[in-house]
Amino acid sequence: MAAVSGMADSSRQLRIELLGPVEAWVGDQRVGLGGQRPRALFAFLALMSGRVVTSEDLIDELWGEQPPARARDSLQMHVSRLRKALTLVGAEGGGLISQAGGYVLDVRPGQRDVDRWQQTLGQARRARAIGEFAAARAGIDDALRLWRGQALGGVAAHEVLAGERARLEEERLGAIIEGIELDLGLGRHAGLLGQLEALVIAHPFKERLVELQMLALYRAGRQADALAAFHAARTRLVEELGIEPGQPLRERYNDMLRHADTLDADPTFASPVAAGGRGLPALPNRTIGRKRDVDAIGARLRVRSVRLLTLVGPGGVGKTRLALEAARRVEHDFTDGARLVSLASVQRADDVPAAIVRALGIIVFSGESAYEAIERFLTRKHLLLIVDNCEHVLTAARSLGGLLEASPALTILATSRQPLAIHGEERYPVSPLTLPRPAARYDVEALGGVDAVVLFCERARARDPTFDLDALEAPYVAEICRRVDGLPLAIELAAARCGLLSPSEIAERLDTALGTLGTGALDAPARQQTLRATIDWSHELLSDDEKQCFADFAVFAGGATVSAAETIMKTGLDTLDGLLAKNLLVGGPRTHMPARLGMLETIRAYASERFAVSPGRDAVCESHFHYYLALAEGHGSERVLWGADRKHHRAHVDDEIDNLHAALGWAVRRESARQALAMCAALRSYWALQGRPAEAVAWVQTALNLPDGGEYPVLRVEALEALAFGLRQLGRTDDATPVLAEAEAVARDLDDPAIVSAALERRAVREAMDGRPCAAEALADEALDHATIAKDDWAIANAAFARALAAPPTPELRQRVDQAASLLHKAGNIFRLSSLYSSAAYGAICNGSESDAKEFIDAALRIARDDDHPFTWMGIQGNLGLSALLTGDVEAAHHAFHTELALCRELAARPYDIEGLRGLAAVAAHRGEADRAARLLGAATAHRRGQPEDPVDAKLDATFYEAARTLHGAAAWTAASREGRALSFEDAIAYALDDPRGDPRTEPHDNRGT
Repeated sequence: MAAVSGMADSSRQLRIELLGPVEAWVGDQRVGLGGQRPRALFAFLALMSGRVVTSEDLIDELWGEQPPARARDSLQMHVSRLRKALTLVGAEGGGLISQAGGYVLDVRPGQRDVDRWQQTLGQARRARAIGEFAAARAGIDDALRLWRGQALGGVAAHEVLAGERARLEEERLGAIIEGIELDLGLGRHAGLLGQLEALVIAHPFKERLVELQMLALYRAGRQADALAAFHAARTRLVEELGIEPGQPLRERYNDMLRHADTLDADPTFASPVAAGGRGLPALPNRTIGRKRDVDAIGARLRVRSVRLLTLVGPGGVGKTRLALEAARRVEHDFTDGARLVSLASVQRADDVPAAIVRALGIIVFSGESAYEAIERFLTRKHLLLIVDNCEHVLTAARSLGGLLEASPALTILATSRQPLAIHGEERYPVSPLTLPRPAARYDVEALGGVDAVVLFCERARARDPTFDLDALEAPYVAEICRRVDGLPLAIELAAARCGLLSPSEIAERLDTALGTLGTGALDAPARQQTLRATIDWSHELLSDDEKQCFADFAVFAGGATVSAAETIMKTGLDTLDGLLAKNLLVGGPRTHMPARLGMLETIRAYASERFAVSPGRDAVCESHFHYYLALAEGHGSERVLWGADRKHHRAHVDDEIDNLHAALGWAVRRESARQALAMCAALRSYWALQGRPAEAVAWVQTALNLPDGGEYPVLRVEALEALAFGLRQLGRTDDATPVLAEAEAVARDLDDPAIVSAALERRAVREAMDGRPCAAEALADEALDHATIAKDDWAIANAAFARALAAPPTPELRQRVDQAASLLHKAGNIFRLSSLYSSAAYGAICNGSESDAKEFIDAALRIARDDDHPFTWMGIQGNLGLSALLTGDVEAAHHAFHTELALCRELAARPYDIEGLRGLAAVAAHRGEADRAARLLGAATAHRRGQPEDPVDAKLDATFYEAARTLHGAAAWTAASREGRALSFEDAIAYALDDPRGDPRTEPHDNRGT
């Protein structure tokens, strides 16, 4: 095998093999390592990569907790024999050196196969990241060929070696999975089936393997086998571990049930970390010097009594990175995985619930606050929630404590510069990296084992591949690390200059910066003062263009695309690239989306101070507002968010929502009613589609109350309509009605037929949904007249939609639906088209027109399969179940109601459980399971929440429940129904889905997982 570039390849140098039986070679000569214990000693020292290991640590590893009395003598004997064996074969490098109460093995770059493994695998992953998938697949094969068997084979492993063996084997399995992902993306699914079956047998609880097995089977045309693989995995997890499959595996199962298009174009080419993390962002490089911290935090998170753990430390100490590393270690111990909520861009404590709602993708229902929606969503989730950057919104900590009380299976891992100071909080102080001790003369090998120095050297090599720690520069590197107190951020900023300056020059400039530039507050911790000085120093080394760009970048909330940064700041690509190279900006390319840049929190806080006193600040803010207003108008309008490319447009607004709100906040602060109302109008459809009524109400009310807000009637109409929608979603119907009436009045005064039509159509839809078809029809007819005058196809289609909703349950319903569908399809209004068919299906069911209902449902299904909105799919499944049930297809009905309730549980959508429970009760009655039918019907009755009965309820009762009640006997039916009424929302759904946790005859147990 050819030597890897940059690594030693001398025929007399030592080759260390750890990825299989532990061996050492010089050329073709094997080093006589001896038996298990000396082989373990060699492996331990080789893994330490040039670090000194104390005799005590070696004895603990070789003999465990009960070493023999003469263990130290035995250790010296093994060391002596290893030295002799290395000398005998004439190895260059690889010397075993006694030092500082222990021993160190002189390991040089490229001598260990684990180094070649990491480098080859890293090259494959970089190829994958830039879209070179075939090269990435070949690179993973190259990396896996370095393995010769079980890692660290032939040695007696205690704590350290056992842990390293497990870590290496997990890396190996991860690489195998990455290779399979790439093969699937390259269309090689047929050849994977045998390998995947064997891997699933070997790793029965690895859900990602089951997910990939299902996908390969599905693409090979074996859809039934794919679904069977899910059920087999679920049985293993439930029966052996007492937990349900995680969300990704359940989503794959649901996708297969509805034959989602994503199954044929699966995003298996995503970055391997992102694909495995499922919600946790990937780290840009490896973490150094935090193994003990990660182990300790992971151990505490696995203790069920620890509900809130806060990582506390100064800015720049690496709390976020440590939290993510620890979360990745334990995320599989939580049934619902781990999710990250960053509060870095949150301005006020009151906005924390909204940030959590956005991060977790929670839909806020009518009448709910954001906090209530979170509480509902998390009630039965077994989830690790990482809440990052809490220090500036500490008054929101009480709400986190409330979530823990309401959600017994929730664990929170928080990061903050100071404790949250709430009941039940446990704290973990995050310290800087270990530092070298001051010395008159430094030993390079020993210094290379100090965490702060290792970090500096690795980041320096990333900037300058030729960098090497030698005796001349070692004192300066040690000095740099000490002067910045071992803070990782400060070390990385200093190391980033190695492409331009030597360590001695960096140390000299750092000393000048610390002596002459501003520092933090006198009462701030010393480390924070040092970090500020480091950023000051790094800032002073920038060119004038870079300084201006650095300060101006603070205008962005949540980062920016390269194009946005160039346009808004009127800067060049080279300037941005320079800041990126100096680690003052972070980011890079993303799959299927524009490259994005951002700032670390501490850096952005510093840049914000510079921006606040910048003479060009107002011009940059103005430019920022106009750029994002144009983006909102282009990607957030009703016509694109409801059209065929809605996913693409919604993704752009999702990416930029922090910047859009920042721009809106700027307009409000300068009391510009025109600009604020324009942004509210542009975001109206997005707020509605994403279920953010509280957000819409707060912003629109503020904008409408600005001075001169009445001078822009066109914008005011759209803002009022957004306000009315938000108020109704929050349950404030009485407040919404006059707002909608005002919008109509202002629209009529404008004498613009398109605007009048839109206002009337919205009122018509509302009247129809509130059960006033006559009023709705009159408004819809008038809306259609105005739309026709305006010659606006979109407005004409919307008016026809409103007329269809107002149609009476007669044959005219079909005529109006067909007309509206034709117009909506022509206008490209796909969202309304799906809603039209789903609503028409329910109307047909109520009217007894089952054949029409099935046709409408089939049409809605075809459209909904192209969408990723779970609530739309949930509603359609309910109507599908009713249609199938009333036409005698009981098995199809069972499947549809099962899917509806599974989504209802996943989304914690309490208002939507009645239909599924009643539907499955009818299925049970049809099958002769009267006891089960009575329980389900009792649960549905208990959760009706005052909703009136309709014709469908009467049909189900006459067709299914009455006969079952008579056969079962009134007393037995009543008793079973009473048991059903006692079930909670979660237990009722679990019972309906055949989950033993929901059976009232089963004793409750802790389902937090193992």
